[in-house]
Amino acid sequence: MKKSEMPKTPPKGNAAKYLSYREAWARIKVACQEGFYLEAITLQESIITDRLISYLTVVGEIQKPTEVHQYPSFGKLIQLWKKQNPLPIEVGGQTSLQEAVDQWRILRNQAVHGMVKSHPGTPTVPVDDFLAVAERAAHEGTLLAKTVSEWCRKIRKYQEKENYL
Repeated sequence: MKKSEMPKTPPKGNAAKYLSYREAWARIKVACQEGFYLEAITLQESIITDRLISYLTVVGEIQKPTEVHQYPSFGKLIQLWKKQNPLPIEVGGQTSLQEAVDQWRILRNQAVHGMVKSHPGTPTVPVDDFLAVAERAAHEGTLLAKTVSEWCRKIRKYQEKENYL
């Protein structure tokens, strides 16, 4: 069942993409409210990955493959992004956006794999600890997905301005 409502005015540009993002953000909100942090984290990563793929394709760092699933992994996209040295933006007044996303990737891995993954014969992380990591990752992911999306909008406007000068 869809979680988003139809917009009051028709979207401009890529309407299908807009509606997908609208649904993703609605699901992230509900997932965080209801404690379904893994769903939120998964959608946040998808948003960040999509924005990085868009940016890295435009700047020529990656080529458009024949299939969507053939793009580089999340970690590789972040490394390619760091290599580009794009317009800087800080998160929390100290950390670069690129570094914040990379640190979140590590936290996201802990959350996604932390409930049942352990060395053979050793106990897993206590469930309450796992849930705390997942909740933190979901809340940080919301901020980062929004910040990366906003950064992409700004970089697109900057590039358009530079191309017209």
